[in-house]
Amino acid sequence: MRSHELDPDAFGEIGGTFFMMITRNYAPLEKRIASIIARLAKLPQYLEEFRSRFKAAQPVKLWTEIAIESAQQIPALFQFVAGSTKGKIPAELSTKLMQAVQSFMPHFKQHMEWLESLKSKTVEEWALGREKFEKLITLRDLGMTSEQIHQIGVKYLKDLKRERAEIATQIAPGKSVEDVLKMIEEDAPKTFEEALNATKRSMEDAKKFIVENGIATVYEEDVLTVEETPAFLAPLIPFAAMMMPSRFDKPMLGVYIVTRPKDTANLGKHLNYASIQNTAVHEAFPGHFLQGTISNRSSIIHIMAQGTETVEGWAHYCEQMMMEHGYLKGLKTRLIQVNDVIWRAVRIIVDVKLSRGEMSVDEAVEMLIKEAAMSKEGAVAEVRRYTQTPSYALSYLLGKHLILQLRETITEQLGSKYSERFFHDTITANGYLPISLLRKVFNRKIAELRA
Repeated sequence: MRSHELDPDAFGEIGGTFFMMITRNYAPLEKRIASIIARLAKLPQYLEEFRSRFKAAQPVKLWTEIAIESAQQIPALFQFVAGSTKGKIPAELSTKLMQAVQSFMPHFKQHMEWLESLKSKTVEEWALGREKFEKLITLRDLGMTSEQIHQIGVKYLKDLKRERAEIATQIAPGKSVEDVLKMIEEDAPKTFEEALNATKRSMEDAKKFIVENGIATVYEEDVLTVEETPAFLAPLIPFAAMMMPSRFDKPMLGVYIVTRPKDTANLGKHLNYASIQNTAVHEAFPGHFLQGTISNRSSIIHIMAQGTETVEGWAHYCEQMMMEHGYLKGLKTRLIQVNDVIWRAVRIIVDVKLSRGEMSVDEAVEMLIKEAAMSKEGAVAEVRRYTQTPSYALSYLLGKHLILQLRETITEQLGSKYSERFFHDTITANGYLPISLLRKVFNRKIAELRA
């Protein structure tokens, strides 16, 4: 793929690193700021070495435009860090931080001039093409061709749109899907404080339900708290974010932060009761947080494996599984679920066709707007990311699909000896192994059980 010669974005990783240092309370703020200052001092050298990749390369035009937009946000990020921590750290350290930011600015200007100079050297083509994309799918060992994956997306989209219409009719006969979704948004807490408390309760209830029903192993010492996004972070987190525990945290501590909307009228968009319940399952228990805490305990497996279809697929699988168990109830919650899965079905189609060079960026944007009811701004941001991460976007729904297939296979093989706890614990205890390797783990465990 050689993206290191085609994508001149030096700041995506840098911005992410500084963001985590300021948002994650892994050490006293004073210590984190001192570390940020030390990293700022090294940035000029990093940028110089980064630019050396492109001496003879021709970067992609679209990715160069994205890199310029990304870089333009960096001074604001550094100024934001400096301004938001003033008064929270010693004055001397605050002054050093401001000086470090100011010292970096000439180097930043040099880098921006270099980015602008790349425009005349860029190429239009960014798609992997059918042959390379097929090779990528083969290397991921997903067990099917890109066309078979594409057809899975097409079938899901068709079936789910029909199901969504049927559910909407049951909820409110005679009303459109859009009208019913608006009704669900109106069924929401009246204040942000109520929404925050409802989120806390839902995550606690989901955890309790898993333990009481023996659905999966939960380590009681692991703690997930729900808090309002601190004011100084709100500009960086428009809705919510999960701060996952680090690999060697003891105990595992996670924080789910929720941003207060500027206008209370928008509370129901993301914090209606149906969405809050679904979010608790997807993000917390037994979704990303539970999987992450168990994966952290897997040591070397966690470090070595990052099977996207297992990570993203697990959280989506959990939504359906918890509805099967009766935790998530009601047509409204089901409609929210189905609506979200439709978006993921579109992702499969768009990811495959974009990566194979069979769909333009504009066509992909239009499909997201039409089928997933996404805003144009959101769709453009989504598609731009898809162009840079071929086969990632398809992993969400495909991962859920593969986990459901795996569950069916294991159920048939074990018969009366099958238990969901065994199935779920085997997945979470093996880090983020790709599903093809999880199958081998299950085969070994089943042989042991039979013996």
